[in-house]
Amino acid sequence: MKHKEIFWLIGTVLFVLILNFLLFGIDGFKSEPNIDINIHDTYFVIANFHFILLLSMLIFFVVYLLRMLRRNFKNLTANLIFMVTGLLNIWFLTGIISIINSYIEVTEITEYNLPFTNNMFNNVATILYLIQLIIVVLIVYSGFKTGQNYKQTE
Repeated sequence: MKHKEIFWLIGTVLFVLILNFLLFGIDGFKSEPNIDINIHDTYFVIANFHFILLLSMLIFFVVYLLRMLRRNFKNLTANLIFMVTGLLNIWFLTGIISIINSYIEVTEITEYNLPFTNNMFNNVATILYLIQLIIVVLIVYSGFKTGQNYKQTE
């Protein structure tokens, strides 16, 4: 890893830590604090740590996507960090989609005994599936370009 890449990695980590500190405070880095999300009669209790990980992976993903595109896929370290953070983002989005789908399964009965689901949650789940698909395409393309550039340098 080159010195410049280490500076980018340390700078990104510091940016993530400062942003998370500004958003969640010192309590966000402890394991006890939780965020309660109330949706009708259902409470989702999620540890702050999960939001910190999600925000961190999104920032790393965006920073290294821009670095990878700017260097035209020639920086192997940036490409690998991008692919790893892309896979982690897919993993986190899968968890978010499962939470949304668990809420969609809970239906309300209308006055005519017809099941009713909120279409907004269906739309959000569809958008998250599309984001996952875009991330997969970006990972595959960056892997392809990285392989091409690696073969040319040998």
